[in-house]
This record gives sequence, C-alpha cells and structure tokens, in this order.
Amino acid sequence: MSVFQAEDLQNFTAALFVASGAPVAEGRTVAEALVRADMMGLPSHGVLRIIQYIKDIRRGSIVPGAELLIEDLSPAVALVDAQWNFGQVAAMEAVQLALARARTHGLGSALVRRNRHVGRVGAYTEAAARAGFAALATCSTAGEGHWVTPFGGREGRLGTNPISFAAPTAGDPVLMDYSTSSLPEGRVRLYKDTGQPLPDGSLVDEQGRPSADPADLYAADGSPKGAITPFGGDQGYKSYGLGLMGAILSSLLGVPVWREEGIESHANTMWLLVIDVGQMMDLQHFIGEIGGLLNYVQSAAPGAGSDGVLVPGQREFAALRRSAAEGIAIDDGVWQQIAALAGELEVELP
Repeated sequence: MSVFQAEDLQNFTAALFVASGAPVAEGRTVAEALVRADMMGLPSHGVLRIIQYIKDIRRGSIVPGAELLIEDLSPAVALVDAQWNFGQVAAMEAVQLALARARTHGLGSALVRRNRHVGRVGAYTEAAARAGFAALATCSTAGEGHWVTPFGGREGRLGTNPISFAAPTAGDPVLMDYSTSSLPEGRVRLYKDTGQPLPDGSLVDEQGRPSADPADLYAADGSPKGAITPFGGDQGYKSYGLGLMGAILSSLLGVPVWREEGIESHANTMWLLVIDVGQMMDLQHFIGEIGGLLNYVQSAAPGAGSDGVLVPGQREFAALRRSAAEGIAIDDGVWQQIAALAGELEVELP
C-alpha cells in the first residue's frame, strides 16, 4: 500500500483530469469525489476510477467541459442532460436543482442523463442531508454494464443499480448507499486488479456456476461474460426487485433511456428526490426525533461476535476522519497503473 494525504491526492487527481482536457473546476469536483470515496473506505469508487475515466475521455465517452443542458419537466422536476460530461459534475448540479425546487414546493426531483459513471450515489443524498433535507436516489445503466443476473438467471440483465437514502441529524447524516447486487462491479474490478479472490456467492461464470475468480466476469472486449449475483443468497429475489425498481426510477421515469436508443443508452442514469423536512415539521424537532430513534435502535444489546449496532453511514464517516488524520492507503497494483498514466500525461506524482 502507498499512503497519501487527502489534499495531495486530490491535487494530483485533479491535475490528471485537467491534463486530459477537463476545466479546472470540473477536474477538482471529480477528484474530490473520488478521494472522498477512498477516505470513506470505498475504494471501488475511489481513485481506481481514474484509469476508467481517462480511457473514457480518450475514446470520447466522457467529454470534459461539455455544457450541461437543464430542462424543467415540471415546476418540481428538472432534467440534466450532461452531454457526456463527467457524471459527478452533472449529479452535483442535479442536487442543487432538486434542492431549489424542494425549497419552493416541499419536494424536488432531478433526473440525470447522457453521462457515464456518476460515482458514489451516496455523495448526492449526503449533500442534501447536510443542507437539512431528506433524500432518496437510485442509479442504473441502460444499454451496457448489465453485470447483474436477475434472480434465477445466469446472464446479466441489470446494472448494480445502487440505492441511497440520507436524512439529517445533529451530527453526520444517516446515510445508506449500497448496490442491489452482492457487490459493485467496481469492487470486482478492484479484486481483479489486486489479485484477490471474490467472496463466495458473489459471481457466476458464463455457465452459471459459482465462481470466486473476478476474471470470470469479463470477456476480452470488457463486456460481461459471467454475472454478479443479487445480494441475499436464497432470498436474492428481494434485491433483484430493488434493482429492477432502481432501473425503472432512474432509466425509465421521465425521459426513458434504454437499449433501443443506441449510444445514448450507454449512460449512468440517476434519479434524485429531495424532501424539505422543514415544510412538514420543524426541522430541529425532526432532528431531535431522529436522534431519539437512533439512540433507541443502538441501545439493542450486541449480538454474539458483534461490537454493537451501527447507524447506517457511521462506519464510513469514522473511516473518513481516520483517513484525514492518518492518510489514504492505495493498493500498489492500482497505484502503478495510475502512475503510468501520470507519466504519459506528464503530471508529477505526489
């Protein structure tokens, strides 16, 4: 492992994107999102993605600096057409649009279209929660990235389709953010790049047999060969249903984007709903009530082998503070690939 300070890693990551054609502000937005994911202990959405994003820039799948086109679908609903700009840039704009509409109407929603990977979906619900709003988001892919088999199948038909929910508290938000598959594709990619076997039950090969080899997910052209399973084992039908819900809300609702639309279906689509708690009840009263609920939930005696009940997001926020103090560890196999890109782009290593 190589260890870096957050500011150094952010500056370096931003410099790589700027050297690849991104405006400075956009490079910074994406860099901060990736580094924060690593700091929260989520390396599948961290600087590992630099490699993917720069490849996408070089082949025209990401167009840094592209103008975001904003359309009002209704007084409370906005559409962000990223024109293939970075997903993080478009999704952060969607947060601000949804918040503005929620302040007026009580509820605000935004759809994100025509961009690649939006990164950690929890970043966007977290941003809303820190502004005093509750938020729900789903994300999916349309014409590609169907890594996940529906329950009972062996071929990929869905994306990993994460769902995130966040709510404000007196401290860190309650923050749920998880894929509806047994693990995100980015984590399979991480296991592959670092030479680690997968957890049991997380993958089937192209014959539908359980596999612990992450290489079984990928064909030579990078398309799915095997498939990731829904989480839940014998009860995976529940997560399959949640994944299907995510596809409906984020890819079909509003402005449908699906396989028949050719290159425009090669997008990471997102749906965000923001709720102005203050229009339903006093915000501080709500925060007090949620504090009491969380205290009650965490008062449950620890189970065997457990250190006790955690609030969703608690582990990640603890990791964030720890990383700020101790630095961010990046796997050497991942770092070697990033360093090679830095050499090509003539960006100095941190």
